[in-house]
Amino acid sequence: MKRTSIQCFFLMLFLVPISLLKAQSAVLATGANATGSNGSVSYSVGQVAYLVKGSNRQVSEGVQQVFEITTLATNEISNSTEEGILLYPNPFKDYLYLDFTTNNFKGSEYQLFDSQGKLIKTDKISQSKSEFNFSYLPSAMYIIRINQEGKNIKTFKIIKK
Repeated sequence: MKRTSIQCFFLMLFLVPISLLKAQSAVLATGANATGSNGSVSYSVGQVAYLVKGSNRQVSEGVQQVFEITTLATNEISNSTEEGILLYPNPFKDYLYLDFTTNNFKGSEYQLFDSQGKLIKTDKISQSKSEFNFSYLPSAMYIIRINQEGKNIKTFKIIKK
């Protein structure tokens, strides 16, 4: 009797904590088993874990997170001409100022692109210190490229408030 009660005690001691443990769980987007002559493999794609908060069942965490990688590449002339060009303020509200501090501005123009690379505006630069009115643009990130005699000499990423 003593032996049976001790065994039951240890059995309860082991079963209660095991019943409280939860195995790893995942809601999978897809998965499959593949078998060939050399062996087999089992895989899953999209291991998503949800943390639900509140009564409206809003997903707030997960293994999969949406992100976007954007790479902007330009062919710039890498010399001292790019050091003598200032573009300010950044971020700007309505007006953007361009200042050729040490370089000659003759034959220069600018090209304004949106964040997707669509050309919005091209115009000649008529003075070494120029003011651009971009009040008509919506708040967003833009790329402005300074060209001189058809060659790209400097590219800026600017943000309109």
